[in-house]
Amino acid sequence: MSLPPILFGGILPVREDGRPSVRRLIRSGEKTSTPWRFELDEDGWYELVERLRDDPITFMGLWCDGVRIHALFSENIPGGDSRLRPLMASLVPDGPRYRGLSSVRSAASPFERMIHDLWGVEAMEAVDVRPLVDHGAWSANAPLSARAVPSSEGAASFVFEAPDPTVTDRGMILPYGPATGGMEGPVHHRLGVVGGRIRTVETAGGFAHRGVTARMVGMTPAAAVELAGRISATATVAHQWTLCMAVEHALGVMVPPTAQCMRAVLAEIERIHTHLTWLARTAQAARADLVMGRLYRARETLARLCASVLGKRLLVDTIIPGGVLLSGRPAEGAELGLPAAMARLADEIAAFDEREFPEIRALWLASAGLMEVLSGAGHVSREEAETLTLGGPVGRACGRGLDLRESYDAYGAVSLRTPVRTQGDALARSLIRFDDIAESLRLLAAFARELEGRKDEGPGEVCAPVPAVLERAAGYGAVEGPSGPVCHCVTMQEGRIAQVFVADPAAILSMTLEKALSGARWEEFDVVKCSFGVSAAAADL
Repeated sequence: MSLPPILFGGILPVREDGRPSVRRLIRSGEKTSTPWRFELDEDGWYELVERLRDDPITFMGLWCDGVRIHALFSENIPGGDSRLRPLMASLVPDGPRYRGLSSVRSAASPFERMIHDLWGVEAMEAVDVRPLVDHGAWSANAPLSARAVPSSEGAASFVFEAPDPTVTDRGMILPYGPATGGMEGPVHHRLGVVGGRIRTVETAGGFAHRGVTARMVGMTPAAAVELAGRISATATVAHQWTLCMAVEHALGVMVPPTAQCMRAVLAEIERIHTHLTWLARTAQAARADLVMGRLYRARETLARLCASVLGKRLLVDTIIPGGVLLSGRPAEGAELGLPAAMARLADEIAAFDEREFPEIRALWLASAGLMEVLSGAGHVSREEAETLTLGGPVGRACGRGLDLRESYDAYGAVSLRTPVRTQGDALARSLIRFDDIAESLRLLAAFARELEGRKDEGPGEVCAPVPAVLERAAGYGAVEGPSGPVCHCVTMQEGRIAQVFVADPAAILSMTLEKALSGARWEEFDVVKCSFGVSAAAADL
């Protein structure tokens, strides 16, 4: 199976106080055709929020389909097991309001804001009611709602909180964003600075919102997967693999082991490419130009290797429902079968560990100015990471070592070693990226040996047929992307996408970045931001 093991039995132990656990409460709701989704009434939803105050269940996401509000949870098995147990609670709200979750699960805040902007459904008791993607420039308010009405004409406006009195009296406001003359991404940061230290941070996004999930509705799985590859340039393989996984789970497709291995190779290459990008940008922000140049050169070498074997520098559209598709390969690789071509690529990239990578890492560690700037900057505590269930380099730099790859069949024979550090600062996040690259290079060497033994397999071992199922079916997928877990939920109807939910770690990382910047020196802003590696496109969807 391409889907990480999903368990529906067993109970995660919680403190008993006479009330049911969140898991039992959700399962007491009305059953649906999806074995892991249950419908609650208003009283049940109210009690769900109350129970979330002290229940250890992991929050995954919140979204609206126009009729219902859905909350997705996942129980991690005690002892560090990364296997997932998806559990979804649904509510038909009585009017355009529902009880929000952000007061007890702060990670729900960006989802609540997105629901309000797109559907016009308000989260009561929400901790943040600022617009997330709608800043008054759209032609309609709540455009996905059946109650959508034309918006009043006028220029787009951004709602910022009143400046902190201390900032007003003794400080200044510093804007950073796409209109300030630099090379910043499509997100605006408003910093309140007092005595050279950042006291307040406000983030205004939405510039990169493209309505991805709404556009997927009605698409065939193949077309939706193609669009998923455009969610974020730094996680195109992760999103395409995740959506394929959800579709395959819904339709009962068994992905061949060779295709699973090839998907893992593509994911590790993307992980290396993304880490090199963010390390280079971090070095650039710290004015370590020599280190930056070596990192960008390494990334270019990686892209050229991909082009020489696969016919494309970037790995977009290499994963399709049922398996993989490597089209447009050049003449020198045309005579190779797909497993052999992938084995060759993995082996050539793995050789990077013997040549350039150790030199780049040594250069980074020897750059005293760079190390000084990163050390202690943008600290995130272990408690904060636990509260927001942070994963990827940011979470692992705080001591959270959960890694979804541990449950993949493709990684079963390669003994994954997930790097973990505990300092929680920009330096730890950067070193985690170096550790991740080293581990990915080791994994690629192992995958190359495995694929070499499968080089004579035919097309049927690279892509399984995907049936045209007309009945309604739901599926769930989760992949360890370069920045953390990427999750998709999908409902199929008559062979097309009827509903889809996408959760990328970027939205939560953006929240965490705001908190990590508080108290930092204002000149550390760019370094801390780059160390987080937040994709504005993925946050805005």
